Amino acid sequence: MPTPEPTLPEIQEAITDLLRTEQLATLATLDAEGHPSASAMHITADGLITYMHTFHNNRKHAQMQHNPNVSYVTSYFPPDGYTGRADIRSLQIQGRATLVTDPAEIQHAVQLSFEQFPWLADTSLYNNIKPPDQGQQVFYRIDPTRGLWSDHRIRQLWRIHLDFSLDGRTITATHPYNTPHRRP
Repeated sequence: MPTPEPTLPEIQEAITDLLRTEQLATLATLDAEGHPSASAMHITADGLITYMHTFHNNRKHAQMQHNPNVSYVTSYFPPDGYTGRADIRSLQIQGRATLVTDPAEIQHAVQLSFEQFPWLADTSLYNNIKPPDQGQQVFYRIDPTRGLWSDHRIRQLWRIHLDFSLDGRTITATHPYNTPHRRP
């Protein structure tokens, strides 16, 4: 018997679970000439909103300041490899990166990071986080605008396009993978 298609709330729950359990994403940014570059980044999530930490003096920061349109992908690959392929899940997001300047939101991102990454307790990485104009470390909030969700637990190669609310906090619509997806 085929697995039924998941509901929109079930898809959103599965995605938020993935974002809270996976530690790494590959972030794609664009330089001033429109050339892409990608970086492996630690991510933390508040629902569908993600936060990424970086430093003032690197390429990613400069590129997101120039063009806030970004993309990232994060995935779960079972430790048993090919034999566990029925558990593969992957999320591709197109979104908007915003430099976090509010001290309360910065502390929120730090707290989420400590909850998600137990290894942070053994480091001093976030001991002296300040607003961007006062320190070298910065957080970016990524608000999703559209995405692609792949969940092999539904069936092998099952994928669906996603639209998000303006604030990025909810999925507003899904579209079949095998049809062209256009912005509403």
